[in-house]
Amino acid sequence: MNETKNKEYQLNNYRIEKINNKFLITTDHGSWCFLNKEDFDLLIKEGFQEKPELFNVLEEKGIILTNENKDKIIKLLKDRFHFLFQGTSLHIIIPTLRCNQKCVYCHASSKPIDDKGEEMDEETAKKTVDFIFQSPSKTIIIEFQGGEPLIKFDIIKYIINYAKKLNKEKKKNLVFTVVTNLTLMNEDKMNYFIENSVGVCTSLDGPAELHNKNRPFMNNVESYKFTEKWIKRFTEEYKKKKIENRKMNALITITRESLKYPKEIIDKYVELGLKDIHLRFLNNLGDARPVWESINYSPEEFINFWKKSIDYLLEINKKNIFLRERTCFIILRKILTNIDPNFLDMRSPCGAAIGQLTYTPNGDIFTCDEARMVGEDIFKLGNTKKDTYKKILTSRQTCGIITSSINDSQICDSCAYKPYCGICPVCNYMEQGSIIVNILKTARCKIYKAQFTYLFEKLQHPEYKKIFVDWIKKSE
Repeated sequence: MNETKNKEYQLNNYRIEKINNKFLITTDHGSWCFLNKEDFDLLIKEGFQEKPELFNVLEEKGIILTNENKDKIIKLLKDRFHFLFQGTSLHIIIPTLRCNQKCVYCHASSKPIDDKGEEMDEETAKKTVDFIFQSPSKTIIIEFQGGEPLIKFDIIKYIINYAKKLNKEKKKNLVFTVVTNLTLMNEDKMNYFIENSVGVCTSLDGPAELHNKNRPFMNNVESYKFTEKWIKRFTEEYKKKKIENRKMNALITITRESLKYPKEIIDKYVELGLKDIHLRFLNNLGDARPVWESINYSPEEFINFWKKSIDYLLEINKKNIFLRERTCFIILRKILTNIDPNFLDMRSPCGAAIGQLTYTPNGDIFTCDEARMVGEDIFKLGNTKKDTYKKILTSRQTCGIITSSINDSQICDSCAYKPYCGICPVCNYMEQGSIIVNILKTARCKIYKAQFTYLFEKLQHPEYKKIFVDWIKKSE
């Protein structure tokens, strides 16, 4: 007996992407399924009640709504946008713009180490921490960036100590991280970060030859040796002290030169015992702009490199060597679980202001870390010495920038990957001179669409899906 034939239902909003010979169907609440041509035609014609097994799949996924699944779908949709009700959690503090490296792609427009420019003092640091704790978020992450933040190690310690003191009353989940090139690291600083549970992240662009070319150090000293030394030291110390909830993290920025080394880059991360690699494409910001033509590549060139890298990564994972790529991991969590990882660059609205804020040495407040690198005040929201969190977050400027990052525009709304994707107003502005752009023409859109398609293709193969599921399980 066909129990679905007369069952009441309503079609939910869904989107379609043809991948090879199957049709990917996605929903606003993030569920998805592949249909063959026959079942897809039944969906389009609403003839699925004649095929109970198809009706049940569509009902389970929420592609059709019934009395039995509507409460579940509402909850999934609410959970997917949980970040809208949290308040700003990530707060990036720039103690100094000075740096002892001159990376070819430097987004931060860092200043030479002997520059006498503005640096954060204790008064500004205190005002900045006071401002940060006005956020209603239960979690506060304070991240130190630069320039090279270790140049102002005294201010880092001041902020950490003051924030801890303030938190005795506020009782937030308080987290500290520092992003450093490690060239100024020493045993005392390492021990301070470990004793105070400060996460440490560095930049590692791959083998020594590539790293040194992308990230030249002052006086022609090779920077790679410092990176390798301190990655190993932190890893050793974590193991020695049996600290299992923290690990050394490294970031990589892909330049045109990097495209030659997909396997070598991954092999270096494996050699140093790192468990994550984030193959990030370039942004046309800061000091990257004057040399853009010499370091950039087309979206197609990047995707070709990225696919080669992931293919190789999957092969070594088959040999029980664990290393996962972070873009893959973020997307996979979005499509394989009910928990959105809240990656600020890939959500709608994006993390601008409501997810992160960035504070320069003089206390100026920007919507995000990339925003301070534009070189204009379009994304500057105020200053910690004179403005309140409520004033900043409710300003027309802030609301306008947030609105420009919502992917409910007509073009995005027809894309099957919309539930998992996001828009970056800063990148749009730098690419097309406006925060409202033709998304389809942006390099970011072309890259993300290719990455989504690649991963959905791989998910159709059980051996790859098993590896992806393992990547997610090891983060829980």
